[in-house]
Amino acid sequence: MGDIKVLKDQEEQAPSRFVSFTAGNRRYEFIFMKASYFKSDTLVIDLLGNHNFLLNHETLDKKGHIEHVFHINQMEADQLRNCLHKFL
Repeated sequence: MGDIKVLKDQEEQAPSRFVSFTAGNRRYEFIFMKASYFKSDTLVIDLLGNHNFLLNHETLDKKGHIEHVFHINQMEADQLRNCLHKFL
């Protein structure tokens, strides 16, 4: 095997918030993690969907963004968007 070249190794205290809720007829489980590494964004980990992404209030309101990330329709996205604004 080849040598491993570490490009960055940084430790940071990052407050995390674990939230489960329903929006419409769907259930969501998220971890919200804030760290200076992410600048003004929050790392959102979707435990049920098994993926993660960076969000802030601006990207949350960007047309079509939530629909694309979660593969949901506009009505479901509007419900989810209202909930996510409370946790970012």
